[in-house]
Amino acid sequence: MTDQALAVIEKANALLEEENSFLQEGNVPAVMALLKRKEAVLAQLNDLTIHCRKASEDPEKPCCSEELPLASEKLNRTIENNRALLQQAMIAQKHIVQLLTASLSPPGNKNHYGKNGSYNAPRSSTGNAYRKNI
Repeated sequence: MTDQALAVIEKANALLEEENSFLQEGNVPAVMALLKRKEAVLAQLNDLTIHCRKASEDPEKPCCSEELPLASEKLNRTIENNRALLQQAMIAQKHIVQLLTASLSPPGNKNHYGKNGSYNAPRSSTGNAYRKNI
């Protein structure tokens, strides 16, 4: 069971390191391409249960393999790095969206250029009065 757990932890760590590399490069399409694999490996990680039992003949020996705690610590560091990089990417995306939306003119500020590029003076509809003769 410990070997299987170690394999899943190492697989998750490798995938997150790959994602972190793409995030550092700003390669959002590559990050998105990893999403299904990431969900699958994180589901495996979530379903992981590790049962450790101390050997009765050697009470000083750790109950699990020595590699498991080290792999777990490495995964935790990679997850923290991933969280920080994802946060930076979200802030950057939000900033880009704000820049793009700020550059759009508000709906009331339509330009007055015609299809052929000539300027058409805005028509004023204020002050028009209509009288109905009966």
